[in-house]
Amino acid sequence: MTSDRLVYVTTAYNESLNLEELHTRCRQAYEQIRKALPDPDGLEFGMVIADNHSSDESLGVIERIVSKDPHVIGIANSSNYGPEASAVNAFRHAGNCSLMICLCSDLQDPPEQSVEMVVRLLHDNSKDAVLAVKSRSAGGPMLQMARRTYYKALGYSSRLQQVPSGFHGFGCYRKEVVEEILRYWDESGMNLRMCIANSCHSPVLIHYRQADRTRGTSSYRGAGYALEAIRALLSADAAASRLALTIGGFGILFAFMMAVFLLANYLSGNSRYEGGIPTVMALVLVSFGLQMLTMAVVSRQIEGLRLSGFRPKLRYSLMRQNQSSND
Repeated sequence: MTSDRLVYVTTAYNESLNLEELHTRCRQAYEQIRKALPDPDGLEFGMVIADNHSSDESLGVIERIVSKDPHVIGIANSSNYGPEASAVNAFRHAGNCSLMICLCSDLQDPPEQSVEMVVRLLHDNSKDAVLAVKSRSAGGPMLQMARRTYYKALGYSSRLQQVPSGFHGFGCYRKEVVEEILRYWDESGMNLRMCIANSCHSPVLIHYRQADRTRGTSSYRGAGYALEAIRALLSADAAASRLALTIGGFGILFAFMMAVFLLANYLSGNSRYEGGIPTVMALVLVSFGLQMLTMAVVSRQIEGLRLSGFRPKLRYSLMRQNQSSND
């Protein structure tokens, strides 16, 4: 049996209507990839599906898929640990894979896109990942504008500023990148998207149109979007220092502009202000700016310690064909 494996990894929460189609389409995409290889048997198929304690029939669907396909591993979480912790646990069970495809189980990330991803990596050994960036998102104009703002804020608050706007994790990653993602996750408090972006040193960006959800309901409804965005930004590895640096820089800039304006008025003889008030205002702004810059330096040093955030210990059971195990 070959040691080169392509593993599709996904998590599911109440996606019983989508999982069987997802598995079928991943299988079909894999067959298209095989046709592009010099040795069609040189890359083995694998898939990991992690159920995040769904309340519908998702677990039963995963059991059926596992019973029919020996290359699929199912993970049944004992609680809803959220999509990120569940995805990381699924990464760990991808095994000795050469390439890993991470995608959502709601079919909004088209499995067919993985053909281009894998072919590009197989033909260019200098690249270590392919990141899929959404050129079109599902939802109305207001939701799309909110997403664009969130992606820009997320990119700004990452130390290396490598989180592309529109990237949410859908991509193809070499084994070395997956190993580094897991190290970042274990050793930092960053969210999964930032861990992925910071682990990719020479990625290729491709654009795709996110499909509309046709079956099932998103777990991020209403305030769910806002809460997830806040959690992501609070876990950023450079959010505090860059926010302090921005505020401090603008404070000093405003103080300088005020000083120039007052000086110009004074020299032209048009100044009608009492001498002390504008000066005090400028000094307050300068003092505030310097304090924020100092806070930025201190925050940057704290961030440099790479303090890890709290990661829940997952309890789950594994589903394999003719085999099950507990952890």
